[in-house]
Amino acid sequence: MSSTLNFKAHQMVMFSATWPAVVHRLAQEYMDPNPVKVVIGSEDLAANHDVMQIVEVLDDRARYEQLTAFKISLHWLNRMGSI
Repeated sequence: MSSTLNFKAHQMVMFSATWPAVVHRLAQEYMDPNPVKVVIGSEDLAANHDVMQIVEVLDDRARYEQLTAFKISLHWLNRMGSI
């Protein structure tokens, strides 16, 4: 049993929705120089068409009012079980 406790063994796992160069460099720096990369699906980046993104450019006052209204709507949607 003592022989099994004398070796250095550890496992490090990194998760990333994408694998940009900066994540690859981190893996090489903190892990074995040749980390194993597991890809599920395609490596090609693709937009998720189920996600809607809205961009609004507002001044400071309008931004606060819009954020407050958004938080209230999220609160009510959550209470109704919609989100």
